[in-house]
Amino acid sequence: MVATSPSLPTAPSRVQRAARAGAVAALVMLFAQLGWRLFGASAGAQSFPEFIVAAVARLTPLNFFGYMTETFGSLAQNSLFVVVLIGVVVVGYEAGTIAERLFATGRFGDGPGGRVLSGLAIAALLFIFTMLVVLPVAYLGFFARSSRNSTEIVLQLVATFALYAIAWAVITAVMARDARHSEQAAGPGPADQHVARRAFLGAGTLALTGGVGVLAWRVMQPRTVADEAASQQAAQEIAARAGGRVSTQAATPPPVSETDQADALEAATRGVAQVFEELEAAGELTPRITAVADFYHVSKNLLDPTVDAESWSLTIDGLVDTPLTFNYEDLVTRATTQNISTLCCISNELNGDLVGTAEWTGVPLAELLSEAGVQAEAIDLKFSCADDYEDSIPVAVGQDPNVLVVVGMNGEPLAPDHGYPARLIVPPIYGMKNVKWVQRIELVDHDFLGYWQTRGWDDTATYQIWGRIDSPTRRDTLQPGPVIAAGVASAGDRGISRVELSLDEGETWADATLEPSINPPFTWVRWAFPFEATVDMSELTMRATDGEGNVATSQRRPPLPAGATGWPQQAISAEAS
Repeated sequence: MVATSPSLPTAPSRVQRAARAGAVAALVMLFAQLGWRLFGASAGAQSFPEFIVAAVARLTPLNFFGYMTETFGSLAQNSLFVVVLIGVVVVGYEAGTIAERLFATGRFGDGPGGRVLSGLAIAALLFIFTMLVVLPVAYLGFFARSSRNSTEIVLQLVATFALYAIAWAVITAVMARDARHSEQAAGPGPADQHVARRAFLGAGTLALTGGVGVLAWRVMQPRTVADEAASQQAAQEIAARAGGRVSTQAATPPPVSETDQADALEAATRGVAQVFEELEAAGELTPRITAVADFYHVSKNLLDPTVDAESWSLTIDGLVDTPLTFNYEDLVTRATTQNISTLCCISNELNGDLVGTAEWTGVPLAELLSEAGVQAEAIDLKFSCADDYEDSIPVAVGQDPNVLVVVGMNGEPLAPDHGYPARLIVPPIYGMKNVKWVQRIELVDHDFLGYWQTRGWDDTATYQIWGRIDSPTRRDTLQPGPVIAAGVASAGDRGISRVELSLDEGETWADATLEPSINPPFTWVRWAFPFEATVDMSELTMRATDGEGNVATSQRRPPLPAGATGWPQQAISAEAS
């Protein structure tokens, strides 16, 4: 009987080894890019995977993009980011095979230098594709020329693409040497060394994958608020200070006597106010002021910029008589105007939660424009921000005294994710034009289309009439008998004059009791509607009328492209007693 030695796994070919090396080199490149993004990049300077995410988002059909963002929110964006990371590794794998075939031609020599040059040649092609295709689609222009951080972005990409080439060359050289030694060696010793080297490479690849995963999670992780309790307390104090009386339109008519009428009116007001307070305390009605911790956050960025206020400045230039520049302290000193207003995202659905009300502290933009001197040919105010976001509003809108350059929110400096050091608050217009991290306001002689307008969103972006039924929800099973429905409604700077509810799919309507806007007409109105729940009820329908007498249309339209319209509805059911 002839003894046989254990057979070793079939050795991978040169091309297979080069492909694996390309994947590992891509992980090295991603690790460097994400590490730079988190720990070394300037505010708004993004990394290679983020550019791809932005490019894919802009190439996605508008309806599908809207559906994904409205349905899944940041989860859709983060999922795309993970897919992009995997895609970069796959491209690195394929690029490794091409680089190996190029090296095999001997065009750059057959030594270590030839490997490096072969890798650099392929990396250079990928770099040029990024500069001429990916960045323009991502709204940054050729060679990132439209970005405020163009030099830093290009240098980062040059360095990390070169790192890919060098890593590939080193890894393929090591793997090739290991393969030669394995083929030449005999006996158990060299085989053990071969297995050990493969194990080391595998462990290194796993460590790199884990490192990229950790850094990617840091990029994608949700925003945090330092002190949620303090945020809630500040919102309650602002609401209490602002006051506001409750409409008694649904209360019992008072007696004829003027004295009795006054007493009854005061009692009715106290009673209705208590209803709203109790509904809010029970979590069945939105607070009048939204705590910063609870305020919605929508951004095109995976990782929002962190702007240094010491080096930050706001420039107003273009078609002005005197260009102006303000530092952070300049604006804080001048920020003596406070305005409570409701801010809503244009992608907010009926019954959606991408809306909030806060007290904003800032400087009227009209004052700054007056100092600069607006020239007659100026049409739009073009806003440029630290994250390379751009948008615009008409000059006439910017001269409204209620439009503010804001430095404070609910009595505190702006939080980083809400635009610190400064942002715009434009009461008549959806949130996408209330730009954050603003750095430049340029007066231009044309209608400038911003980041989202080039994707098909409405350029006017005037608020639609919007409403939400906070309670009851579809999860609630009601008991037959008295029930109070409650919710909010808003219409930008037009206010809300009436809210009606229907229990029979719009056949008949009844008025809800309104709690007036805390700062009319700029903030939402809360409403309450008592009704008798019965077992045959199936749906609650709401419609609102704005302060100009316009009744919300019944036509249900999605947020794209000009904001959601229609009558909010809520399924309801009552158990048989």
